[in-house]
Amino acid sequence: MSKSNHFSTKSVFGQLISLIDDSMIKREVKKCDSDRYTKRFTTKDHLISMLFCSFSKCTSLREISGAMLGLSGKTAGFQLNH
Repeated sequence: MSKSNHFSTKSVFGQLISLIDDSMIKREVKKCDSDRYTKRFTTKDHLISMLFCSFSKCTSLREISGAMLGLSGKTAGFQLNH
């Protein structure tokens, strides 16, 4: 029995986020016009941060930002723009 040497560099959360289809998010954003007044923090960024909050069981915005800053080297797979 040989073991696989192919380890993913993405976190589990990054792998879960990559399963979300971007076209589905864009379609819903267009339908609801939810990015109408945004400048930087888009609906997709909000969705990802709220999913991160839920999965990491954070209870405040400070906890979310602290946890994301703590993982700053590993958040490339999160697909956050800002």
